[in-house]
Amino acid sequence: MFDKPYDFSAGNKFKMGLWIGRQMTWGAALASIFVGFLLGLFLFSYFVGMFLPERSKQAPSPYTALEVVSVTEIA
Repeated sequence: MFDKPYDFSAGNKFKMGLWIGRQMTWGAALASIFVGFLLGLFLFSYFVGMFLPERSKQAPSPYTALEVVSVTEIA
């Protein structure tokens, strides 16, 4: 359509506005795809968690075995 992405001449202000609008719409579409992907990952992990047995949800955290408890007495 143009040799350049946009033209600053006075006669093409409307076309430049259309180009800017298309760029913003394309950016919004890409952002919505990314946000939708993140939402899909969250919902997928939530529904996988719903299928886990109840016993696994009430088990103690496995990370407590990694804690180092040391008591130092100060005289």
